[in-house]
Amino acid sequence: MELTPKVPTVEELSAPFENYLLPVLAASAGVCPICHTAKEDGFPFCYQCDQARRILGDTTDALGFVALAAKDNQFARDLWVYKSPEIGSIAQRTQLGLAAVLWRWLKLHESCVAREAGTEEFEVVTSIPSIKRPSGHPLETVVSSLVQPTADRYQVLLSPNPHSARGHILVQDRFTVTMSLSGIKSILIVDDTFTMGSRVQGASFALKNAGVETVGAVCLGRHLAPPSSEPYRQLHLDYLKSAKQLGWSWDTCALCR
Repeated sequence: MELTPKVPTVEELSAPFENYLLPVLAASAGVCPICHTAKEDGFPFCYQCDQARRILGDTTDALGFVALAAKDNQFARDLWVYKSPEIGSIAQRTQLGLAAVLWRWLKLHESCVAREAGTEEFEVVTSIPSIKRPSGHPLETVVSSLVQPTADRYQVLLSPNPHSARGHILVQDRFTVTMSLSGIKSILIVDDTFTMGSRVQGASFALKNAGVETVGAVCLGRHLAPPSSEPYRQLHLDYLKSAKQLGWSWDTCALCR
């Protein structure tokens, strides 16, 4: 008798990541309330988020992060591996695992992002396109096909502006909207790694400038790399230590903890 192979569940596919996932810290005197990175006590926001508010004005209404992508951490490596076509099957397996992690987290915490953004739900989901991959980014496959909580709502809404500034510079013209957004009140952006926020905040600016009232964002990894200069280096080292002491849990996120 031929046996049908058992299809692994989302919980089974995401479980191995529990061995090295680290939580993103909730907002506090030393944690930015927007991007949840370390900041100096006495300042309302970190430097980058303060600049985003000054340059773009209209930034995301809420940012959610699945886990820390700390430098040299396995999760940071996973977020690089899954989009590396030269390693074939390893990239595909990692992509499937990350899809399971995102699926599981969204089922539990997309409502946290919506609540923080001031909406009951996000009507439409989109991802941030890559200028380096005009034929499509692996994240688009993850969000549009592999992750059930987002697949039915997914739409391609943004296109990178090839003439805009590259890198982590905050600019208003980083993305253009590719279709009419009339009637759409709330959109959730999904990205893989949040470093300094120029991509997510640039995408949010474009969507809001096109008439969307509420824009939230979820990023799989919140990049964390201690800077070389003091006192910022110590702030980030303390942040990482606190995250390790807190430990990973699927039940809480930085917005509901």
